[in-house]
Amino acid sequence: MNMNNLNQGFSVKCGKTTDSFDELKMLCEKEADKLLETIDFSSQSMTSVAFWTTDIPELICVGDFFKEKGDKVSYHLDFSQTTL
Repeated sequence: MNMNNLNQGFSVKCGKTTDSFDELKMLCEKEADKLLETIDFSSQSMTSVAFWTTDIPELICVGDFFKEKGDKVSYHLDFSQTTL
């Protein structure tokens, strides 16, 4: 995982444009699961993360990470914004 901190969230690079879309989805889900353990919500209740391919920068999806009741952190991956 290659992660960049941006002004309005994070950017994660995973997979390549030659990978199947199903493979890219699976990679994004794995990276999102890793992020659940590391994202700090002490100053905000939600953050967005862009998932990009590593070779040619193509957007795979955008993940919204949010804090639920009881401080549980969850996410939703939106693949409708892909540029692949």
